[in-house]
Amino acid sequence: MTLGPFEDAAIVKAEPVRRADPMADRFRERYGVTAWYGHHTRAWWALVDRWALVEGATPEQLGEAIMAARRMR
Repeated sequence: MTLGPFEDAAIVKAEPVRRADPMADRFRERYGVTAWYGHHTRAWWALVDRWALVEGATPEQLGEAIMAARRMR
């Protein structure tokens, strides 16, 4: 079976996307930041106090990055 020129294209499943949305809400409630999961980067991101963009491979690492950014200010 030949799939054509896009046979190596990434397939993003919707289920992890739906599970990520509530986690982003939790970051807003707990830390007061805008957070999201980067589906292409496969990492968590947050904009901290409108001056720092931080990243974490897991939600726990993102929480640590948020707190580290606030300590640096």
